[in-house]
Amino acid sequence: MREAMENISGKEWNNRTNNWSFSNTVYHIIETAEYYHRNTPEGMEWGKRAGFSWTDDSEETILRKLASLTKNDLIEYLDEIEKCISQSLEKSTNEDLFGTDSFNNGKLRIIEKMLYLLRHNMHHIGELNKVLRDTESKRIKWQ
Repeated sequence: MREAMENISGKEWNNRTNNWSFSNTVYHIIETAEYYHRNTPEGMEWGKRAGFSWTDDSEETILRKLASLTKNDLIEYLDEIEKCISQSLEKSTNEDLFGTDSFNNGKLRIIEKMLYLLRHNMHHIGELNKVLRDTESKRIKWQ
């Protein structure tokens, strides 16, 4: 995803079509990774990193704050979440990964939650790559 962020032009970064934008999708991917990395869904403040509340702010305010996010803002956020997830996975045992936490009332194994997150990210990174192709920007390499 970092490569996609680097390859998109400034013009396309916040271009909004049919209520979709490159930058908002990047934010969504990172924020969702933050959410699923947690041990509990409780306490997650969606939109906080961008400075808004989905429940308290108007749609106009939310869109304005999302549009103000720069590539650097989101690279910093990505770095932070990547570091947290990497550290957590490095110290996780098989027993940990096949255990549960408080997501889905303890019925979802942590490894299942992480696999869901991978599929989620693959879907949205595919969207980012399509925009890169459509705008004749350098596309990302699948790794």
